Amino acid sequence: MYQTAKTLFLLGLFTLLVAVSWPQTKSTAAAPIMESVTWQAEDFAQGSGDGTAVSSTGLTLDGTAVTAVYTSDPIYTPINFNALVTSWEADVPADTSLAIQVRTRQGSNNWSEWFHLETHVDLVDEEDHENLSDMITVPEADETHDTIQFSVSFGRFDTAVSPELHSISFTFIDTTAGPTAEELLARQAALDAANGSKPDGTAYPRPTVISREVWCTSVDCDYTAGLAYDDASHMIVHHTVSSNTSSNWAATVRAIWAFHTYPASDSCTSCRGWGDIGYNYLIDQNGLIYEGHMNQDYLNLDVVGTHASGANTGSMGVSLIGTFTAVDYPGLPGIAPPTAMRNSLVELLSWKADQRNINVYESDATMPYVEGGRPNLMGHRDVYGTTECPGDQAHQLLPWLRDQVAANVGTVDEHLYTNEDSAQFTKSAASWYEGGNECGHNLHSYYTFSTMNPAESANWGIWRPVVPENGRYLIQMYIPYCSTGKSETDGATYEVHHANGVTTVVASQQASLGQWLTLGEFDLTAGTDNYVYLDDLTTTDSDLGLWFDGLRLLKMSPPPDEMNPIAPAAGSWLNDTQVDFSWEIITTTSQVLTTTFTVSTDAAQSNQLVSQTWNTAVLNHSHDFGAEQPALYWQATAVVKHTDDTLETLNTPVIQFGIDTTVPTSTITAVYQMPTDDFLVQWSGSDNLSGLAGFTLAYRAQGEMDWTTWLTDTTAVSGFFTPPDPAQFYEFQILAKDVAGNSQPASTPAADLGTEQAIPLPHAIMLPLITK
Repeated sequence: MYQTAKTLFLLGLFTLLVAVSWPQTKSTAAAPIMESVTWQAEDFAQGSGDGTAVSSTGLTLDGTAVTAVYTSDPIYTPINFNALVTSWEADVPADTSLAIQVRTRQGSNNWSEWFHLETHVDLVDEEDHENLSDMITVPEADETHDTIQFSVSFGRFDTAVSPELHSISFTFIDTTAGPTAEELLARQAALDAANGSKPDGTAYPRPTVISREVWCTSVDCDYTAGLAYDDASHMIVHHTVSSNTSSNWAATVRAIWAFHTYPASDSCTSCRGWGDIGYNYLIDQNGLIYEGHMNQDYLNLDVVGTHASGANTGSMGVSLIGTFTAVDYPGLPGIAPPTAMRNSLVELLSWKADQRNINVYESDATMPYVEGGRPNLMGHRDVYGTTECPGDQAHQLLPWLRDQVAANVGTVDEHLYTNEDSAQFTKSAASWYEGGNECGHNLHSYYTFSTMNPAESANWGIWRPVVPENGRYLIQMYIPYCSTGKSETDGATYEVHHANGVTTVVASQQASLGQWLTLGEFDLTAGTDNYVYLDDLTTTDSDLGLWFDGLRLLKMSPPPDEMNPIAPAAGSWLNDTQVDFSWEIITTTSQVLTTTFTVSTDAAQSNQLVSQTWNTAVLNHSHDFGAEQPALYWQATAVVKHTDDTLETLNTPVIQFGIDTTVPTSTITAVYQMPTDDFLVQWSGSDNLSGLAGFTLAYRAQGEMDWTTWLTDTTAVSGFFTPPDPAQFYEFQILAKDVAGNSQPASTPAADLGTEQAIPLPHAIMLPLITK
């Protein structure tokens, strides 16, 4: 998969403009307190670092240094703050590096740990060269801090190029003046008691949630302009990348809301101006759930938030408050989501999955602004693969989350899986890549690149599923939406080795990104003899991504036993009294005990002319009726025994047919001479049973023996004849054919009326027709 950051931003911007607009009228009466500080150019002189240099354009390496670390002097902030957001502008050429850390404290107390700052890709416009970190929060024990310090680490391989930090801005937010989580719970309980329970149309209950009207205390929280709604088909898990030491989670939620809501200004240079918090829901580490983005009906509508660019529409974004990266993540170690947080996440996801009938085991292509499919329950990183969110320790919970949600709402996954990191998968001893950031089904995948040159082909893999019993199975391969830096192959060539031989399936992985690619249905034998083989050799392309991820089987239910008529068909007419009947009996494992065949003069089969029964499966029968029959009805019946010893009677429909052996009759009834050289010829015919199907007419010059065809199988009863030689007389011959296929033999009729007997048109107006 390859998608530029520019494309990602445009998708997010489009969704933002369509779905979200900040309130038309903003009041600051109850707004959080925010101030910003920006350093640029000579401001960096207020710090030190061997090997660094300060210039009019910013902070960089000096002429000879390859690595260096710069540390600022302590910066005393204009307000006490409980949340900090950092943004910066920098040039980082290829083969160079620039990393920023920040720490905070109150007065002269001990510093916090260093926080490694990462760019939040869903918050910035790449064209503005802006980098924006996630939010840092102050520990509850301190409540607020008033001092920060930052450091910058530089690196390069070539002294001819250098990374440079042009500017850095810090936005300080104070939201400690609002209610605590305990106060919010009390207010919510009172509100729920006053409002009573409200139905939301789901069998699985919505968990206790702190409503927006309880926690969002600013007057700017209540608005409706610009809201858009779209039923969620996907659920996305995030983390806020904020401090794990805080316990004033309510203040953290208000800080996130302020940062997302207000437009950038001198007091908040990093604010996003989205008009609202981006997530649909947030969960703190005590398991308390908060309503997020404004929604006019949280119980029944899914508002489009601002949390995952193009995936905003058609998803519910839930953010875990804290940082859940791996314990060894450089500069930003995280923790595992606490039990209370995990349990609340399961409950919230279960409610939404039940309400929207979301199968958490599937990966559907239903979000309108997202290419391909995505797992219906996924981490933020699974949307585009361009972020660490929700951190490894939260992302690794996804298989467990799917199982928990499925169990809650009664979803049963009947597929049998063979993963590429299991003992049932073998691969060549070649060079392989692995999907980054735990990308792939069950958090893992391999990939390589296609080639059209057999001499370059080196990568192959074999999935050998454990098939529990003989039967017919649907085979699907997962094609993850992960980054290879390129598009994927259109010519993945799978070999399916099954009970009936080998079937080659050529499929486009590019067309199935983020989805299960169906190879087809195949008969498989119990055990491990069946397998799917894939290598990197294609006939369509070279140097494109080729994925080796999970395989799954689905046992197909055998088709129901059935009985179908073949001949004669319904409504048919036959021209032979000897009739051949045939039908088919379609069974899988059932045994045919008896077959019965009947022909009757009525549809109810009460006046039977033929009745025959066999103690086995019979598929045809012949009978000579000896005479014409205007209407007969036939039916075949079979009694089958299933593997559970139950009996079932199968029937064909009752089929009507007729027998007509009589040749039809026909004649030329009139010939008129037109004022021109043309003649109007009229004819008629009759058939007493099956009816006329058409006429064939021929002509010849008077005195000749051979006939020349004029009209073939026409259903008309008149036509204009133009004589080849106006000076000659012409004779006509007519042959009729009926629906049963009986035709007048060409030798039977003699010449009929001809042009010699034609009536000139002026006389024809007054005189009767000339008939034989």
